[in-house]
Amino acid sequence: MFESLIKRQKIQKTLQKNIWAKTSELEELQLQKFRVILNHAYQNVPYYHRLFRSAGLKPEDIKSYKDISKIPITTRKDLRDPKNDVIANNIKLKNCIKCKTSGSTGVPLELTFTVEDGLYAWASYERVRRVNGYNPSHDKFLILKSAKQKSNNEKFTVKYIKKLHGKLSNQNTSLIYLTEPINNQIELLKTINPDVIWGYPSAIKVLAKEVKERSIEKISPRLVFTASEVLTEECRNYITSVFNSEIYDVYGAWETGCMAWECSKHSGYHINMDTVLLEFIDESGESVCEGERGKVIATNLNAFGMPRIRYEVGDIAIPLKEECSCGMGGYLMKSVEGREDDFIKLPNNQIVSPRIVTVTIKNVPGVSEFQAIQEKKDTILVNIVKEQDFDESTIHKELARALHKVLGNEINIESQIVDDIIGDKSGKLRAVFSRI
Repeated sequence: MFESLIKRQKIQKTLQKNIWAKTSELEELQLQKFRVILNHAYQNVPYYHRLFRSAGLKPEDIKSYKDISKIPITTRKDLRDPKNDVIANNIKLKNCIKCKTSGSTGVPLELTFTVEDGLYAWASYERVRRVNGYNPSHDKFLILKSAKQKSNNEKFTVKYIKKLHGKLSNQNTSLIYLTEPINNQIELLKTINPDVIWGYPSAIKVLAKEVKERSIEKISPRLVFTASEVLTEECRNYITSVFNSEIYDVYGAWETGCMAWECSKHSGYHINMDTVLLEFIDESGESVCEGERGKVIATNLNAFGMPRIRYEVGDIAIPLKEECSCGMGGYLMKSVEGREDDFIKLPNNQIVSPRIVTVTIKNVPGVSEFQAIQEKKDTILVNIVKEQDFDESTIHKELARALHKVLGNEINIESQIVDDIIGDKSGKLRAVFSRI
């Protein structure tokens, strides 16, 4: 355990140092780590060995960034297929951590981490928190978590992790489970009175709404970190207005660790070039230009137990080939537009960003909360929680008029008033998604 603690300190120190490296230095480091993970996967992971051979490739064939696209893309389905042998054969499974992704895409994916893999994933998020002002030595840190999870290995329970991290882990860390009744959540929030909050933006907004409606005083966290959902401007503004806190949005996934994040400039998302290699491609597999939407393809540069190389994350994002004025190195990503199945596909085959749909519905008078679901190519169902003193028939009429303006008249708009908008099993709330 002491050896792991020393390793964690070393990893954290390295990542903190890298954040001030020049972009050219980060590119060199990124490509170097990419070659290391390629060699490891080719030699020790049967799935990737077969994948490279089928493409007529060996790790030494990847000499520059332009060669990376020669490697076939790996999907969630590929990693989930038990016939593919995706676990490295040179690791001790009994010492590994196994966990499942949230399952927001339908079926969870089980991942295998070595202890070092897991420490890198943790450190990639911890770096973001610390560079934006979190002080683990005294800040009360609150995490909003979807549900309690059981570990496959007793050594990696929450209790063990806290022992492993020792003084480096903030002993003031508290959890609020979103499966708890809202009254319980609020009582815990009042008891904890956190300096820093981390969680889904929709869950933090729910707490903020309750704090405002109940006129609860003295709840004013200094920092709020949002993750795992698309953060809308409306949600950001509401949370800020209630808590009077600065919000930092973070983009990450179980499969990749932290990929990108906001600094105090809020001019884009810093890509963690030393822990992940991100590509943004179009439907044909070609890289998109700066400022264009593209599918996110990620390589976790520190996943040796179960490598994820050129892994299709399932998100759509916009890259920027520019650096931030804050002085930290690395390229920026403009924004995360949402998951690929958050985009609306119109009858004329036009693709519409969920952000357009979100802004349009939110501006309809009387709409408090909503969820838009594309049931068929020509039909969208909108579940609405209405504000008080608004006529239902007026809301339905105005909603259809507003959406037809941005989506066209060929698509049917159906709507219904509901009491609550329910998230998925993981607790995530997707405001817009398509089932086709």
